[in-house]
Amino acid sequence: MTRRNRLLYTMIFVFCLPILTSQFDVEEEAILDKVENEEEPDVPNVDESESLLSNVVSDVNKTLTNLYNHVTSANITAENRTSTANETRKLVKCKEILYEGTEEIEVEIINGTHLAKLLQVKPDITSRDTEADCVLVLFHARACPFSAHAAPHFNALARSYPNIKMVALDALKYHGINAQYGIVGVPTLKMFHNGRPVGKFNGTEYNIQSFSKFVHAITGQYPLELLVTSKDFQGPVSSVVEKETDYFLVLSWLFIIVCSIYYFMQSKWWKMIVEMVQNNWRESEAQHEHND
Repeated sequence: MTRRNRLLYTMIFVFCLPILTSQFDVEEEAILDKVENEEEPDVPNVDESESLLSNVVSDVNKTLTNLYNHVTSANITAENRTSTANETRKLVKCKEILYEGTEEIEVEIINGTHLAKLLQVKPDITSRDTEADCVLVLFHARACPFSAHAAPHFNALARSYPNIKMVALDALKYHGINAQYGIVGVPTLKMFHNGRPVGKFNGTEYNIQSFSKFVHAITGQYPLELLVTSKDFQGPVSSVVEKETDYFLVLSWLFIIVCSIYYFMQSKWWKMIVEMVQNNWRESEAQHEHND
């Protein structure tokens, strides 16, 4: 190699070395940046997290607001339907009862025959808004404590509504009419218009206020007064629980006992008991003969 060629190679090496070195540094920095980006993933900043949380809270609030509006509108619709039904319901029109000057307004105690006469239907009256006799009947029992509790309030109710005839009937004594008028328990309060049932008291509080609301809802009449006096506890409907023998209940229990005994005698348990007694009897007789 000549000196001229050596000089040429030396100059080429001197000029190319910085270029190669800088290119290596650039590639190395790019690789390092890529590795750091892979090791440290993108993490949302605080502002983005707060924005996401506020969006979630806003969506929840909107959902709850829509739900509240839906429930409120449903309640308003139900109330409107109830009020509309009450407005369109026809009230019964009761015929005025004429009393003599000294005649006292009070509950009348009747029997089954008298009740059938009071509740006779007049065929020419076919509508609730036609004047007819209104009769409020209390089906009670003297041995029932609930009937005794309701008695003074019902006695006082007769003075509050003088145009409604109020009667009381012992449903236990005259039990034959219970099925006819749909009586399944006592006390039961039913309103009749022209001999037809128009309402049944379904409340749980047997007081004069509840009875008055029941009568007003059917007839539209307002009470003259709502006052229970000490005299109302004395009658006509007794407020004292009277203990008496229910012969039909006694017969029912006797029937149940006789049927139970009969079916037990037809079972295998009865046969086992009879055979056990017979075997013990034979063994005892045999042992007695052996001892003799």
